[in-house]
Amino acid sequence: MSSTDYRPDIDCLRAFAVLSVIAFHYDIPPFRSGYVGVDVFFVISGFLITRIIHAEIRTGTFSFAAFYRRRARRILPAALAMVCATLLGASVILSPSAVVSAGQQAISVLAFCSNVLFWWQQGYFDAAAITKPLLHTWSLGVEEQYYLLFPALALAVFGLRRSRMLASLAAICAVSFLLCVIQTRMQPAAAFYLLPARAWQLALGALLAVDAVPSLNRQSVRIGVTALGWIALGASTNIFSPRTPYPGVAALLPCLGTAAVIWGQPALSRTALAITRPMVVVGLWSYSLYLWHWPVVSLASAIWGPPSSAMDKLALLGACTTLALASYYLIEQPARHAAWTVTARALAVSGTVVLAASLVVIGAAGLPTRFSPEQQALANFNRYDHKDLYEEGTCFLTPGQSFAAIQPACLAKGPRPNILVWGDSHAAHLVHGLKRALPQATLLRAALAQCAPYDEPGQTPDCADFRGRLAGLMRDLAPDIVILSGNWTRTVMAPAARASLLATIASITAAGSRVVVIGPSLQFDRPLPDILIAASRFGITPDGHMRELFNDVDVFLRKLLQDVANTEYVSLLSLLCPGADCVLQAADGTPIAWDDGHFTAQGSELAATRIAAASPTLAGSRARGSE
Repeated sequence: MSSTDYRPDIDCLRAFAVLSVIAFHYDIPPFRSGYVGVDVFFVISGFLITRIIHAEIRTGTFSFAAFYRRRARRILPAALAMVCATLLGASVILSPSAVVSAGQQAISVLAFCSNVLFWWQQGYFDAAAITKPLLHTWSLGVEEQYYLLFPALALAVFGLRRSRMLASLAAICAVSFLLCVIQTRMQPAAAFYLLPARAWQLALGALLAVDAVPSLNRQSVRIGVTALGWIALGASTNIFSPRTPYPGVAALLPCLGTAAVIWGQPALSRTALAITRPMVVVGLWSYSLYLWHWPVVSLASAIWGPPSSAMDKLALLGACTTLALASYYLIEQPARHAAWTVTARALAVSGTVVLAASLVVIGAAGLPTRFSPEQQALANFNRYDHKDLYEEGTCFLTPGQSFAAIQPACLAKGPRPNILVWGDSHAAHLVHGLKRALPQATLLRAALAQCAPYDEPGQTPDCADFRGRLAGLMRDLAPDIVILSGNWTRTVMAPAARASLLATIASITAAGSRVVVIGPSLQFDRPLPDILIAASRFGITPDGHMRELFNDVDVFLRKLLQDVANTEYVSLLSLLCPGADCVLQAADGTPIAWDDGHFTAQGSELAATRIAAASPTLAGSRARGSE
């Protein structure tokens, strides 16, 4: 097979990959795990690049300079145009801190390391993915790093005897896959973003390119293998849930499905070619579609919120497709066919513009003079320091800390009533307000990030130990009241999680304490200050930014706990949204949350005051404390 052999099935795979990713990001069913499209791209890249390099090395025509020219023509012109447009859009739409972040992202794209930046930014209070308009370039970073490293490796490996060459590629694939499986459980962000844990997907394609697997001779077998591959790919777009550890072992399904389609390669009749023609065309556009789809939804969501209606999604698809076609015909194709000197000059100018624009927005702190004084005051909450307010590291533990890190003062009993606040960060953000709403009480605090007060998939051993140790201390602590609060999600509605929560409550009440469960609080698709600024600037309501799924959880918890002895449920959603509109700002105008759902000091006081007034148990504790 020569490097120039055209494979229409590869373009069909590209079309499948990009449509899956777009459908996932635009919330178009049934692609709930459409992110697997990126894995498909990696296997395709490993196959095509290896096929080209292998063929050229065998014929003695390989050149590093020619290879990198081809890659630059293919990747950079459209990518730089997209980055320039995204920076411009961000500078008009986004808050100062988000514009600074976009500038940093743009520089990382120029340095071929955006995947490293997004891995480094991962953290418990990190901004939501939708707020990062260049987040999708992480996969380009992985491929660009592969392009930088693989040619030199290929020269060394392809010079070996065939058996050793195949063994070397297989070893790279196996070691990387093992690393991927281990890191997915221990360091999931590194497994997702970084090349070492993704190299096996590229190596899988490379093994196919050097015919590590014997070719299939019978057409019926080719058709069968290809059909199985497409079935695996179709299943992979909807089989995984948000709780599935990924990539890990789960990534085998889309990657082996892609490999099967590439390996099968049945001879296509004219009728089959005609039927697949639309997919082939989309495959040709796939790179530009991938480049533009994410900035479109990210920037549009900054104003209106994530797409919810069919019309919203069609509008986004229309905008994405229009930009992609303009990019493909006006930038991508001309750059690939122009004289290299012309393309090189254009790349140098574009890169300089991106770098200069990025440095300007970073140096100018995100251009805050675009906003009124009131809007700038809201924007300042994006730099909110919550650590002392939440007692981070002492009473509120962060990932990596164990129960032993809880300071003695956090669980020190005092004058009655003693009230223990138990949960995760959504318990910690209530503590400040509860201290003021219940001044006569002694407030005990024990919270661990990402550790809801029930067993759910994905919780760490530290979380299980934390819950067990607290439950074991109930008789010694003997609090009058235990407040359970957490980032309640739909996982609590699963039978095992529901049973775990009820068992936790039973262990508390058996020790003689009463329980007050605080339901989910308002949560948003991006930091609340940014939402309030957008509402002020563009004249829209913040409703589209609120995550409605928590209403279902609120109703579920209310029904679950209504007949549980010595247990009371307080709906925080009802308290913050007593009518058609929700309370998003305190009386002095400050936002109740500084990120996508964690309270500011003012928000904590407002929520806790309403909780204390609505709860008979807590209201009774205030009366007992004043006696």
